Amino acid sequence: MKLAINAVGAFLLLYFIYYYALRFIQSLFQNSLSCINRFLSKLIYGISTPAHELAHLIVALVCFSQIEHVKLFPTGNEPGYVKANVSSKIPFVIGIKKFFISIAPALINIPLFMFIECRYVLKCNLSDLYRIILPSTIFSKSGLITLGLFIVLVSGIAPSHADLKGTLKGLITFCVLIFAITYFTGHMVVDFKSISSKIISLDSLVSIVLYYIEVIAFTLVLNIIIHFKNVFNVIYNIFKQSIIHTFSKG
Repeated sequence: MKLAINAVGAFLLLYFIYYYALRFIQSLFQNSLSCINRFLSKLIYGISTPAHELAHLIVALVCFSQIEHVKLFPTGNEPGYVKANVSSKIPFVIGIKKFFISIAPALINIPLFMFIECRYVLKCNLSDLYRIILPSTIFSKSGLITLGLFIVLVSGIAPSHADLKGTLKGLITFCVLIFAITYFTGHMVVDFKSISSKIISLDSLVSIVLYYIEVIAFTLVLNIIIHFKNVFNVIYNIFKQSIIHTFSKG
């Protein structure tokens, strides 16, 4: 029983770390950019939105969903979105499909970024992706390409509140399955470390997170330079608004 509860707890912990950490990091990036230049912030948000929505669309199609409407670019206060009718003859499968559709931007865009970066930009092995955070790469032609690729594919992958709502039934279904399988087999059949290492290199994932942090740090330094007379209030408001948005329904 304890092992089954721990397995479910580990699964939920991983999901909510993914959800809230990504929302906070992306909010911090957007708010920091907005304090530098609102147009720049909107431009980068607009550039990153299509890849986010296309990922939802691709996984929705893979799940044999009926696509009702697609909006790839945000307009005004309305974000991009993909409306799909998800169906199945087996009720609990609908929740599982919605779960994967909701996490599609991370599921599709991160591996795609890794593939393009390693194959065509750095021309290295996946284990060498850490090079994206090195100054020798950042201040080079490859570094500019990496930044552009990152903005398009990765900077906008954070899940929205609508994505969270879309995962709820799937989360419950997975929790029940993980609990039942672990309870009746007597061991944790869902080895998250093993699965993650087979699907995606954890070191490479850490490299991408560190790269995102470097980009955010650069925007914060620019804010310090631009708003040096009021720097503490500006930085405080950036973090405050980011935290508020992280836990909002936006």
